[in-house]
Amino acid sequence: MNHKPKLELTWIGKDRQPKFEPRILIEDPEKSYGQHHSPISKGGTQGGSNMLIYGDNLLALKALEQDFAGAIKCIYIDPPFNTGSAFEHYDDSLEHSIWLQMMRDRFNVLVNLLKEDGFLVVHLDDTEMPYCKVLLDEIFGRNNYLNTISLKTLDPSGFKSTGNKIFSTTNYLLVFVKDRSKAKTNTVYIEKNYDEQYSQYLINKSEYYSDWKWKSIKEFLAIDIHGYTSVREAQSKIGREFFEEEVAKFAIENADSVFQTAAIGGGALLKRKATIEKSKKERGRVFIHPDEDLDDFYILNGRQIIFFSKRLVKIDGTVVPGEVITDFWTDISWNGIASEGDVSFKNGKKPEALIHRILKLCSNEDDWVLDSFLGSGTTAAVSHKMKRKWIGIELGEHCHTHCIPRLQKVCDGTDQGGISQTVPSWEGQGVGWKGGGGFKYYYLAPSLLKQDKYNNWVINPEYNGNMLASAMAKHEGFRYQPDEQIYWKQGQSTEKDFIYTTTQFITVETLDRIHEEMQSGESLLICCKSFSKACEDRYSNITVKKIPKMLLGRCEFGKEDYSLNIINMPVDPNEPEFIPQGIKQKPPAVKKKNSKTEPNLFNTENVGEE
Repeated sequence: MNHKPKLELTWIGKDRQPKFEPRILIEDPEKSYGQHHSPISKGGTQGGSNMLIYGDNLLALKALEQDFAGAIKCIYIDPPFNTGSAFEHYDDSLEHSIWLQMMRDRFNVLVNLLKEDGFLVVHLDDTEMPYCKVLLDEIFGRNNYLNTISLKTLDPSGFKSTGNKIFSTTNYLLVFVKDRSKAKTNTVYIEKNYDEQYSQYLINKSEYYSDWKWKSIKEFLAIDIHGYTSVREAQSKIGREFFEEEVAKFAIENADSVFQTAAIGGGALLKRKATIEKSKKERGRVFIHPDEDLDDFYILNGRQIIFFSKRLVKIDGTVVPGEVITDFWTDISWNGIASEGDVSFKNGKKPEALIHRILKLCSNEDDWVLDSFLGSGTTAAVSHKMKRKWIGIELGEHCHTHCIPRLQKVCDGTDQGGISQTVPSWEGQGVGWKGGGGFKYYYLAPSLLKQDKYNNWVINPEYNGNMLASAMAKHEGFRYQPDEQIYWKQGQSTEKDFIYTTTQFITVETLDRIHEEMQSGESLLICCKSFSKACEDRYSNITVKKIPKMLLGRCEFGKEDYSLNIINMPVDPNEPEFIPQGIKQKPPAVKKKNSKTEPNLFNTENVGEE
């Protein structure tokens, strides 16, 4: 059989695809903050609280997969750029391979989390962007590639020439969709300055077009309005800057009568050629082509009259000159963002205005937004202010030193920087953020299995009964939902398929009692440390399996860090040095089951319920 050749990107170790352990998430209520569901959280597809997750982002993404598969509308990530310093101990080919492997593993989970009409936006520089594009083509399909957006991030004026390098001032946004046939971007406009090419003003627009009279706006203002003898005198008396501002304001307020002329080409030229030639001969007179099918196609001196009103758009309720955004963004400033969120994150922070635009383009209110490289918390902060539900994942200690304080201020309404009230004129008038909502803080549970001193795999002693039951439900594809009355109904996969996890020895008597309580059509999986041999195949609708034997070989247990030490966070000279090395510290102590404050395991069925 002949197989079509496959076009793909290859690298060292690509064939290694580890099976990642599906961890459970545990809430730390002391770090959660505010109203745990914002006003816009009710009634969504998933519903529930914003989530700040501390831990390895690959394991955290895997932990979300069961409950958020197909639920996220927009994923923005700003992964390490792999500029060379991340892998100082490796040669270039291996360094490049490690980066690709790291991203491939994460993209494979991210694509599962996206809604069918969802967007993935990956922020990179040119070091790995071309390779990442090919990698995403393979995972998402080339047909689901939408755009590469170029961002001007630096001003070259301050650079000194070295003679052997062209300075880079550009970052890139790779934009993919889950399903191109279903995904649709929102129309987003950016404000532009008054275009001085629209310099002519129709004095008598209300009259018949053949009787139209016009003057330059500057002459009309200077002579007819202010009574000066010339534009030069008006500029001298009023002040050139003030006069130019008045011209721009007048053009906007009278946009239906302000115009410029433009060359006519293509099919429009062929269709109206006779009228255009006549217009060239009878200069100064306005024509309409016979049998014209457009309401406002006027011809003057062989050119088309274009009214300034065609350039006006409504942005956040205000009519201004504007245009639809393209794939080249030069108007978002990286200067002056150091104070946004009241957190310092040198060279690592992204402008709130950038995330604001991405979310305007790719999401709507109440949609879920995810950032698994959260950094200083910008994506979560902007999502919160824009009334999106958000999930942020961060491995570094700045999850606690940067993200938590920043997001607390957003909830309180004391963060009035960034997009809260005022953003640059091209982005509208801000979102009017006054505060509200909250978030829940989660950390990853440790690995379910660990090796004892004899290298035997055993249940991690840090797991109490509640954690073990939740973890086993996730491993077996059940949703953890303990029944309030029937103890062995801890979770279910369908309406009548249940799971029960216990560390007790299962006897025939135990099995018989459970079977007597079961209803017709119900089935049960029992996961335990040991059971009587007589329990095997005793009932056709009850399956008994041993932990940990039933889990071995399914995934990698005991590994806490898939970051590959790639994350090189910027150092604030005023803070102690911190180099993230994965989750090295022990997570907060888990209290025993008889405690009054047992940890709250993540369960989307209860998210948003107080």
